[in-house]
Amino acid sequence: MIQIIQQYRIDLLMPSSEEIFFIGRSLNKLSTYCEVFCDSFEKLNCLHNKWEFSRLASECRVQAPATFLLQSAEDLKQFEGSTAQYVFKPVYGRFAAHNLFGPDLSQLRQIQPNPSNPWIAQKYIQGEEYCSYHLAVDGNIKAHACYRPAYRMGKASGYYFQPVKDLEMEQFSSEIAKKLQFTGHLAFDFMKSPDGTLYVLECNPRTTSGLHFLSQKELVSPFLPGEEAMIRHHTAPKPKMIGYVMLLRPLYHGVNGLRRWARDFANADDVLYDRRDSRVIIYHFLSLLETVYDSFSKRVSLKDAATSNIEWDGEKI
Repeated sequence: MIQIIQQYRIDLLMPSSEEIFFIGRSLNKLSTYCEVFCDSFEKLNCLHNKWEFSRLASECRVQAPATFLLQSAEDLKQFEGSTAQYVFKPVYGRFAAHNLFGPDLSQLRQIQPNPSNPWIAQKYIQGEEYCSYHLAVDGNIKAHACYRPAYRMGKASGYYFQPVKDLEMEQFSSEIAKKLQFTGHLAFDFMKSPDGTLYVLECNPRTTSGLHFLSQKELVSPFLPGEEAMIRHHTAPKPKMIGYVMLLRPLYHGVNGLRRWARDFANADDVLYDRRDSRVIIYHFLSLLETVYDSFSKRVSLKDAATSNIEWDGEKI
C-alpha cells in the first residue's frame, strides 16, 4: 500500500469495507505517507465486535438488548428452554449471514462457540428496523443519514432504502463518536419495538448503504477546515434502491402489493445509475459475474461469495 501511495501520489486513503481493520492495524505507519480516514485498530474492533459493542452501548442513551457472551457448549445450555426469546450471532459477522432467530434445540446445538470463535445470545426484539450512517472526525459527526431498509433479502441486506428523520439515533451516534473521540465511518443497526423503545443491535465501522444518501458536500465535509457542525439536509432526500434487484422481485408484497411496489420503484433513485458515468452498471455486472464464479468454484452460497474478500472475523492480523 505504501508503494501504491507513493507511486500515485495519494493524498487521502479512505477505506470502504473491512479492509479498514488491516489499515487500522498499520495506521501509524500509513499516516506518515498520506491522510488516512480511519481510527485505531483497537477502536474499530471495539465497535465491530458485537459483544464489546453491547458493553459500550450499555452506558449510552440507546442500549443494546440484553446480551450474553457464549464461549462454550456449556454457555449454551442456559438458553435451551428459552431459545425463542433470543437471537444467536457470531461475535464477528455481517448481513445476518449466520444469525439464528429463535432457533429450535437442534439448530442451537449446531452452534459450537469457543474462545477463538465466540458467539452472543441477544434478546430477540421484534419491531421496525432502522439504520444510520455517519462520518466522524475527532469525535464530531460531520455527515449523517438515517434510513429504513424497506425491501430486504429475507433478514439479510436491504436493497431499497427509505430515508427517515430520528433525533434519538442522531444523538446516539454523536454520543458514541464523542465517547471514543472517533474518526472514520460509523454505521448502526437499530430496532424500534412496538412500544416505541429504540434498541441498538450492532455497529459497522465501515461504509454501508447510508453512503448513498450523502451529497458531494457531505462526503468531503470531514476534510474541509472549519466545518464543525454536522451538515443537515434542507429537503428530505429521495429513497434509494438497487434497481435491478427491485425489478427481479416485483411480488415482494404479493400480487395485491404490486401497485405499492410500482409506486416505490418510481419514487426512488437507482444507486447504480448515473447518466454521467454509464460504466458503473457495466462494472457492477462484471462484479456480479465474478461473485457467481466464486460461488460455484468455491462451492459456497452467493452471499458468502459476495463478502469472502471483504470480511474480517477476528483472525490475527
